[in-house]
Amino acid sequence: MTKQCPSCGEEKPATEFGRNRTLTDGLSFYCLACNRARNRAWYRDRRRSLGREVRDHSWIPEGFRWCPSCEQPVAHEDYTRNARIVSGFGSRCRACDRAANSAGYFYRKYKLSKAEVAGMRAAQDGRCAICGDPAQHLDHDHETGATRQLLCQRCNHGLGLFRDDPGLLHTAALYVDAHRERQLLARIQQSFVGSPGSERPSDGPPVGS
Repeated sequence: MTKQCPSCGEEKPATEFGRNRTLTDGLSFYCLACNRARNRAWYRDRRRSLGREVRDHSWIPEGFRWCPSCEQPVAHEDYTRNARIVSGFGSRCRACDRAANSAGYFYRKYKLSKAEVAGMRAAQDGRCAICGDPAQHLDHDHETGATRQLLCQRCNHGLGLFRDDPGLLHTAALYVDAHRERQLLARIQQSFVGSPGSERPSDGPPVGS
């Protein structure tokens, strides 16, 4: 089955038309391409009538889409998807979506704005407050919920495993120190045993005396 589009005048297959149950053939009046062009034109005219800016995206290359958040063209594979929208694309690129979700996460969980978290990161020079590795997680008191500082993944995970208990952490530190001292003493003793002149002197008289 084919149908002629009254806008472009081309005879096209039914798959090139949208659905419209109010029409006899069940197909939309215009083909999909012309319908999109008409919708874009109506959108631009409407914005101009309201005194709003109308951006010209005709220069954007094929396979790219304009991201209104970072204000630059982004490849389709790096853009969010939304099956409920005709275009199949979301409202912003994946990078901007991740940044927005991250900012929303910090506010929902810690009541901290994106600027406040960025300030903490700058104050720590992007480093873990414990070991100095790159900071990745915002640490918080698991009992009170109060935020503390930014930590790397290992230190943040370690505090959780020790249940934020200073006593356990101190005991663990003593345990590690004690075993290191034993290993050091063992190496020192081994070095004396293997060194020249380390044999014990004989209790008998020297030969030839």
